[in-house]
Amino acid sequence: MKICWISDFDIKGSGYKNISIPLCNLLGDMGHEVKAPALHYSGQEHYYNFSMLPAKDLRESAAIAQNLFNLWGFDILMVALDIPIQEMYLKMINEKPFKYAGLMAVEADPLCQTWAMNLMQMDQRFYISEFGRKEAEKLGVGGIHIPIGIDTESWKMATTDEKLELRKSLGIPEDAFVVLTVADNQERKHLSAGIEIFSRFYHEVPDSNPYYIIVTREHSPAGWKLRDLAQEFDISDRFMVHERGMNHKQLWSLYALSDLFLLPSKAEGLGMPLLEAMSVGIPCMATDCTGMRELLSDGRGILVPYVHKIIDPFGNGNRYMIDIELATHALKDVYWSFNDAGDSIMVDGFSYSARKYVEQRTWDIAAKILEQGLLEIIE
Repeated sequence: MKICWISDFDIKGSGYKNISIPLCNLLGDMGHEVKAPALHYSGQEHYYNFSMLPAKDLRESAAIAQNLFNLWGFDILMVALDIPIQEMYLKMINEKPFKYAGLMAVEADPLCQTWAMNLMQMDQRFYISEFGRKEAEKLGVGGIHIPIGIDTESWKMATTDEKLELRKSLGIPEDAFVVLTVADNQERKHLSAGIEIFSRFYHEVPDSNPYYIIVTREHSPAGWKLRDLAQEFDISDRFMVHERGMNHKQLWSLYALSDLFLLPSKAEGLGMPLLEAMSVGIPCMATDCTGMRELLSDGRGILVPYVHKIIDPFGNGNRYMIDIELATHALKDVYWSFNDAGDSIMVDGFSYSARKYVEQRTWDIAAKILEQGLLEIIE
């Protein structure tokens, strides 16, 4: 197959980049040709086995795709982006002489009728969670769930010595209880809830010697002023912000030195940082809803009930507000289990179940499912 793959390839960090690169590489290994009009890519050197063509915006990427078809004659245009952006491409590419496949997240329920109609215009649909596939199915929209992979060798579990050495390098005491959040600085990620949960925990259990690390886009124009919030909640001396876009080794290090991963999001199409934390072997806590429920169910993590929900303008999807009081209690339980028994049975249980789960989610499986789904529409 000849595949033109449009997605976000921002080197500073993009969920779709993290999905697209391994899938495109594996499609290349399978003998397929892949060329990518790459949004937010500036022509940096890379060692992938597919071509990347810099595209400054959606319209330019669509123009590049049209030129590629005229010169190269690809079989499938694959767009790996959110549904509203898929809608824009479908409008720009009306009389298409090739097949159109979409890979996307359904981040909240219910899927609205307008978005369902857009999905129906595609020749094939791939969802990054079973939650998303089921939401689409409720409106009669078919498609395939791709179980997004995780490289468990790259996201390895840390030894005790590694953990202590990494803490030392950041000036974090050996006996500290470290909470980590990796999420963009925007409303859906609900970072303010994470700060409030940590603040309550710190002030109610001051002997825990806790630290809170957030990896995010600190200066997002639509995000929180995080250091101001930390000051308001009286945790400034316990709060560390790291800018997204760090290399893999640096990011792995933050997971490896942490004791718990907290994702207080209001909705998630999947939650790839959860997969990363699960692979590294630290217990995960998240809101009991959407794709987060899918990943942490069956004893793989701590799911905190939501206290209420609202309807968001983004696709009329539900937004679930984590119960901050219950989350604080859950955080205490994890800390006390560490404090009372070292590597406790409870924490070991979460880590073992989570690690076994992610070991089964290989990129090879995801790529084979993707390949079969694409072959179905051109055979």
